Amino acid sequence: MMKKTLVCCMFSFFIHMPALAAEGDVDQYVLKLEKQYEVMKDFHADFLQETELATIKRVEKGEGSVSFKKGGKMLWEYTAPEEQKIILDGKTLWFYMPRDKQVMKNNFSTIPQHIVVDLFRGKINIREKFKVTLVQQEGRDKKADIVLELIPVAYDPTLKKLTLWVNPERFYITRSALEDDFGTKTVLAFVKIEIDKGIKDSLFDFTPPKGVEIFEPPQVQ
Repeated sequence: MMKKTLVCCMFSFFIHMPALAAEGDVDQYVLKLEKQYEVMKDFHADFLQETELATIKRVEKGEGSVSFKKGGKMLWEYTAPEEQKIILDGKTLWFYMPRDKQVMKNNFSTIPQHIVVDLFRGKINIREKFKVTLVQQEGRDKKADIVLELIPVAYDPTLKKLTLWVNPERFYITRSALEDDFGTKTVLAFVKIEIDKGIKDSLFDFTPPKGVEIFEPPQVQ
């Protein structure tokens, strides 16, 4: 069975009780966040992931590295709990599991877009799709991350609430937390962040190895 959907991979989350904040502050933070990802050429980081599965009361942990590049390119490389890759070359989305000798191939244009993918591509107005609240933190240091809670305007069972921790100086995301409508909570923390280091396009090339079984879901008309 194919494990770990794109949504599950990408964003994880703690639950916070938001307090009221000046609307102008929220707008300012959102605009700066959008602007940073609009001008950013590439991004690389190591990540730690923790997913709490409510239905079976189990916590799963993972780790690895992630790279993004303008032009719709993305690579998630898991090293734990087992090796697997998620590759987007701009058109095709691959889920590769070496141990199972399986790969799933998807036409990315047919897959519902995720906020972080859209954000990095500079193709999203957050305020149009989400109700955004600034989460107040008692005794917050000026250097501490800004915490934004996003609730989708339109119902989405895969994304009930998204919380983003944002660097207050450069406005990139350092941690994310996602809760879906089924009670699953995923937290992703990014460390060793590098921005605009000149990642090569070849990093996102993928050819299924010989002997690997390829699954390609039927296209919905």
